[in-house]
Amino acid sequence: MTTMTMRPAPMFTRPVLATVGGHFSAAFAALCMPPFYAHILQASFARQAPSLVLAGWYFTLPTLAAAIASPVWGWLADRIGRRALLMRAHAGLCLGFIVTGLARTPLEFALGLTVQGLLGGTFSASNAYLADLLPASRLAAVLGVMQASARTALFAGPALVGLLEGHVDLLHLFLYLALLPGAACAVLWLLPEQAARASAAQAHSNALAADGARTGAVAPHSAAGISATTLYWLQALFTIGTALSYPYFVTDLAERLHLGAATAGMLFGLPHAVFLLLAWPLGRRLHFANAAASLAGYTALTCAGLLLQLLADGLAWLVTGRLLMGAGMTGACLAINALAAATVRNDRAGRHFGQLEAANKWGGVAAGLLASLLVAELGYAAPMWLGCALLASLFISLKWKRS
Repeated sequence: MTTMTMRPAPMFTRPVLATVGGHFSAAFAALCMPPFYAHILQASFARQAPSLVLAGWYFTLPTLAAAIASPVWGWLADRIGRRALLMRAHAGLCLGFIVTGLARTPLEFALGLTVQGLLGGTFSASNAYLADLLPASRLAAVLGVMQASARTALFAGPALVGLLEGHVDLLHLFLYLALLPGAACAVLWLLPEQAARASAAQAHSNALAADGARTGAVAPHSAAGISATTLYWLQALFTIGTALSYPYFVTDLAERLHLGAATAGMLFGLPHAVFLLLAWPLGRRLHFANAAASLAGYTALTCAGLLLQLLADGLAWLVTGRLLMGAGMTGACLAINALAAATVRNDRAGRHFGQLEAANKWGGVAAGLLASLLVAELGYAAPMWLGCALLASLFISLKWKRS
């Protein structure tokens, strides 16, 4: 009697590749411009003084708008269809870039950034669509690829725009960037419609059987140990704890260690480089059964890296702290991905990833506001100390929940 071995379907099918590639193009377009907002405001609206005074607020507008809109778009994705809502997200981002590129006043520029946040949301929309295409065990891995693509865009985008600065009008560059999400929308539209939910359900059972035979892992919903609502809070708190160090990182290093802007900028990007290096090997060690414990451990590592940076009295210790923080952030993000895949329900995937993305965005907004308030009263290092305290509290709460 011949035993037939069921081979799992390939992970990166055409729809999955189109989704990941479309997200990279949208992330590249969205993330390459924020470091140059102040330059754009000064170069394009130099005679309108309020633009320079309010420059810092322009950074929060897309994030705040996305935090408000993401749950609504997620709910609609479950009602209307996730492929349609992913196409809408790319089209909305395209429209937002066009409005921004055609701005003639600081108010119109702010309107364009707000439209990007309100009508965009390609990350959560892509994740919800991927939940239709992949079983939970493979979804967790592809979510890591999605985050890696965003961090790659975070590196490559600003570097390319920096090379173009002085040769092109950066405000009008938004009009060219609109082509990227527009093209992603067209590619998704050309893909054949699939019975994604039925195929994902079958693939889910096949993949769980294969994973169980290979690793002995248990089913995701019983192994996660954390509800979806709890996960949203964990995402928000981890975002606040890490993002508190972002707004005044360069200024703090200039005052405390007398480092130049170029060196501080390279140190700022170091954890993102660590993510690209460690995402694959760390991701292979994570599965549903150990995701919650891993999140606790990597949160502690992130906290240790942040604390080492605060106590560093030289460049070597500062670099070590950034590397530890990068490793911790990478593992924590991958653990959150695993928990997100473990707690997703197919009929609520849009709402699930919309609320998770909203938690991340609200965390970023809260971190920016808290950092501004703390710096005004206690100095540039104060936000990092609060970040350490929040991460330590998060680690303690996760360990207490597991015990």
